Amino acid sequence: MNRTQKRVRLRAGLTLLEVLISLAIFLGALTALSQLIGIGSRAAVQAQLRTQAILKCQSKLSEVLAGAQPLESVTQAAFEDEENWKWSLDVQPGAYENMLLLTVNVQYAGAGDTVTTSYQLTRQIRDPAMLLDAANTVESTTEMTLEEQL
Repeated sequence: MNRTQKRVRLRAGLTLLEVLISLAIFLGALTALSQLIGIGSRAAVQAQLRTQAILKCQSKLSEVLAGAQPLESVTQAAFEDEENWKWSLDVQPGAYENMLLLTVNVQYAGAGDTVTTSYQLTRQIRDPAMLLDAANTVESTTEMTLEEQL
């Protein structure tokens, strides 16, 4: 038997140094993966809250446009279904005559204010008071013409 064959036979296992290095690499990779999982789960929660904020904001603006909610400014009112969600409505004169600028802001503040999100939606509409005045004017002129015809 020559010397190279003896070395191969003697080297049947791993040295302690090789085991420690491989263990350190494994623990480093495991730590990095656990941090990535935490970042990913926080991003998923933020995305879900952002989607809910967008839907709640659109819903509240639709309620205002449909007349279910009065067309007046509101500050930090709670939603009926969840108290962590707050909404605000700001009604201002628009850029043009007989226009109103509606701004709906929805905010979420989680337990301990650690998770928060908000969304704002702005829309210009015609002033409903102007439309009612125009309708009343049309009615009064129609009645006068009928009386004049008789």
